[in-house]
Order: sequence, then structure tokens, then C-alpha cells
Amino acid sequence: MTLHTDTAPFEIDFDESLENMTPDNSPFAPSDRAYSLDSADVPLEGGTDPTFGTVRWRTLVNGHSDDHKDLLFCIAEFEAGGTLLPHRHRQAEIYFGLEGEGVVTIEGVAHRIAAGVVVYVPGEVEHSTLAGPDGLKFAYGFAEQSFAEIDYRFSAQSL
Repeated sequence: MTLHTDTAPFEIDFDESLENMTPDNSPFAPSDRAYSLDSADVPLEGGTDPTFGTVRWRTLVNGHSDDHKDLLFCIAEFEAGGTLLPHRHRQAEIYFGLEGEGVVTIEGVAHRIAAGVVVYVPGEVEHSTLAGPDGLKFAYGFAEQSFAEIDYRFSAQSL
């Protein structure tokens, strides 16, 4: 592959790059270093607390007191008809559909989510998710350093 810069083109050997990957690609790498992570290696959480609904998630990028990150990035997974109950938080959030389809309701307005569809959720607005008959999977993120900064406030109503 040839890449061009402002000064001159240079070659990248993809196979050689894969062979020379650093072995410490880990979610616990120092915050001043990049890393890669296979989401399949991260266990699913959630799905058991009726406060949230039936959503399960994989947390891929999340800082903590000793390892700050500049953002949070996760994957939400829903079985057919699965739910994330109405809630709000101070931070804006972004969803990007990966598989299946569903409805994200934001302040009472239904928005379709499916593979390739992005949904922007402003901060402090009530929103919820209902997966379609084939389930739903989407990536989501916040511009925060850790989940400790996100205060989820669930509404009394249900979907």
C-alpha cells in the first residue's frame, strides 16, 4: 500500500506490519499509548438488573483513576425485543448501529437504528432503546474519561 503525505509517498507492507505488532495490545496499557482490542475478548456485562432493562454491554475503552482515557467506547447487545429503559445523563452520547435493528426513542420521538445508522443523543434528554425481532447491536460512546463520570438516571416509566 502506498500512502502519500505532503512531502513524499511511502510504502507500508501490511503483512510485515501484522508480524511486528506489539504484544502488549491490552485495555490496560498506559494511557499515553495506543492499543487495539478484539471486542470478542471482552465479556458481556448486564442483562440482569431490571433497572436498566435487558441490555448487555462490552466496555472496550474506559479509564480509571490510574489510567485516564479521553473517551468511553462500548458495544450494546440486545436479544429480540430487548430493552434499555428510559434514562438520561448529563453527557451527550453517540450510537452507531452494527447489526439488527431497533428504535431509539429520544424525548418521545422514535429514531430507527440499524447497521450503518448513527444516532446522536444530546445530554440531559430522556432516551430508551427497543430491539427489533432479530435483536440489535450498536457501538456507543461518550466524551468522558470513565464511567464514573456518567450518572445514569432512570425514569419511573417503562417502554
